[in-house]
Amino acid sequence: MASATHPDHFDLLNERLLEQLNMGRSFEELLDSIYDQLRGFVPYNRISVALLEQETGLLRLNSCRSDGEVALKVGYASRIVGSTLATLLQNGQPRIIGDLPVYLASKPQSASTRLIVREGMRSSLTLPLVGNGQPIGVVFFSSRQRNAYTSDHVALLRPLAGHIAISMERTQLIAELRNKQTALVEANQTKDLFLDRLRSEVEEQTGQLRASERRYRLLVEMSRIINSSLDVRRVFALAAAEIQKLLDCDRISLLMTHELGTARHGFAIDYQDDKGKCIAVPTRPLPGSAFDWVMQHRMPRIVRSLNAPPQFPEDELLRDMGYRSMAYLPLQSREQSVGVLGLMSRRVNEPDQWDMELLGEVCGQLSIALTNASTYDEIRRLKTELEQQNVYLRDEIRSAQNVGGIVGDSKAMNQVRIAIEQVAIADSTVLILGETGTGKELIARAIHEASQRREQLMVKVNCAALSSNLITSELFGHESGAFTGASEQRRGRFELANGGSIFLDEISEVPLETQVMLLRVLQERTIERVGGSDLIPINIRVIAASNRDLMTAVDAGRFREDLYYRLNVFPIHVPPLRQRREDIAALLNHFIERFGRRINKRIQGVSRETMELLMNCDWPGNIRELENITERAMVVSRGDTLVVESNWLTGGKPQRPASSGRGRSFADVERETIRDALNCTGGRIYGSEGAAALLELKPTTLYGKMRKLGIKCTRQIDDKGS
Repeated sequence: MASATHPDHFDLLNERLLEQLNMGRSFEELLDSIYDQLRGFVPYNRISVALLEQETGLLRLNSCRSDGEVALKVGYASRIVGSTLATLLQNGQPRIIGDLPVYLASKPQSASTRLIVREGMRSSLTLPLVGNGQPIGVVFFSSRQRNAYTSDHVALLRPLAGHIAISMERTQLIAELRNKQTALVEANQTKDLFLDRLRSEVEEQTGQLRASERRYRLLVEMSRIINSSLDVRRVFALAAAEIQKLLDCDRISLLMTHELGTARHGFAIDYQDDKGKCIAVPTRPLPGSAFDWVMQHRMPRIVRSLNAPPQFPEDELLRDMGYRSMAYLPLQSREQSVGVLGLMSRRVNEPDQWDMELLGEVCGQLSIALTNASTYDEIRRLKTELEQQNVYLRDEIRSAQNVGGIVGDSKAMNQVRIAIEQVAIADSTVLILGETGTGKELIARAIHEASQRREQLMVKVNCAALSSNLITSELFGHESGAFTGASEQRRGRFELANGGSIFLDEISEVPLETQVMLLRVLQERTIERVGGSDLIPINIRVIAASNRDLMTAVDAGRFREDLYYRLNVFPIHVPPLRQRREDIAALLNHFIERFGRRINKRIQGVSRETMELLMNCDWPGNIRELENITERAMVVSRGDTLVVESNWLTGGKPQRPASSGRGRSFADVERETIRDALNCTGGRIYGSEGAAALLELKPTTLYGKMRKLGIKCTRQIDDKGS
């Protein structure tokens, strides 16, 4: 190309460009003219213009004209801060690069230089574009020749850069004017729309205000209802009446998870002929139900038409009942699902007419009511359970104070100790057999204390002390309304002992119908409350005891054979005192020490006559009889020597005094006979080993005589062994 040596021709070019600018030509048209008409004045193979974006600080390539393939394309942008062009834009001075490859080698981070070098460009001239005294961009002239540009080219092209800057400003102003014109048109349209919609919006706002007032009144009423009672059924009935007034639905239900978490239950109100009828919702399994889906996903389930193929069992059930649409809404409290509120209608698409936002707020208040009621029930249940546990803990403390450890080093008792150590860690069912008064409860407690369950309760149950019509509810608990007087749910002894051990004393006295339930406990480790239908799993160790021959009871049909074999996993036979006479001295010292602390009396020794009497006695009452005799001797003995009178020891049934006794009334003789019988049986009245059987009287008759004679009976079964 020729050098720039034709100033007159270049002035003509400037005049033509200025004329085009005044005629309103666009920037692209102006750039085409420059690219076509500048040849011969300035060497170039590429002309491009980049504009500065003030908001982002980027320099973006807007236009480009080239005689070859373009690598640095329109739209390319780079940050101006820190670049070599930043200085050029600040001082307004042009930049000439005579050898682009050399420049790229010195500044390899320049991506734009790398791209134009790839196009074959070897030198460049960059001129700043200034508008209103501020830099607005740059124009690039690039040539495939090295050192193609000089200061003369700069002088020629400066006015041209001014024309380009003016054109760019004009283009920007035109774009702004067009944007403002478009915005003005849109504003006029918006104004028209506003005027058209103003009336409808006012009407809509009025309707919303009225609806808000209804919502407010409903929510205030719901708050009053929820705070009025802790009875979930009553709160639901009142809340459902308010919801039905608002929605005009045909059925409202409240569903909750059963306490075992395996089924759902609840109640519903069916509105027929404008009369609400409260009905109980049958208990149904959770898996695969719509209730379970809503509880897990914590989101409403709305079915606009139940005529469609059912997805859950509830859909088909409700459709068969005549309902055509429904909604299940989750009840959540403290990020936990506590139940589901169900709404049903006999018309399709009815949920579309319901105010779901308001229902969501109602569900929130119902959730609070459920949580409050559940918390109250849990507190009441724990209070009852704590009271029951306190009773057993007091018994345990009393047993620990009264009984202590197993006393005696005889061969028979050492065998019992070995059996305790063997079975304690095995967690097997234990059957303790022995005569009355041999300390079967003490053996049971030793097994419990040596087992892994020692940190939990050992609940004691004297089966002979419970009447046949109450023993089942005492052992397994009952549901509210299970029988007359069952006003609330109550947990039985098995649930109370869950995690620990249960000691069933006098197991032979359990009625046959209750033995079946005991068999289920041993086989399946589950119980069922009286009046309930749910199986409750329990983790418990069963220790049973009896002073009777259970096989004889099995042969007589009074005891189930299968239950016997379930109990007889590990039998322990506790020897009677007459078979371990060598332990009498140790037992006597143990009782002397214990009663001495209780009555604050110190005994130093036992007379020889007393010891001979004790060693020669048959002890039909076993250790309990020895304990009672020792306590009596501690009270009446004078000095520090224990003395036992020979007439205190019966050796068998208490002898009836002769009717011809002088100086004693019949009432005195009768009173002494009853007291001797009670001492012999340890205060026990009922059963084959009780005082009533010993005196050949009915228990009720014996009770009547005791009241008449002023005899008080203190039962010693719970804290003095079996």
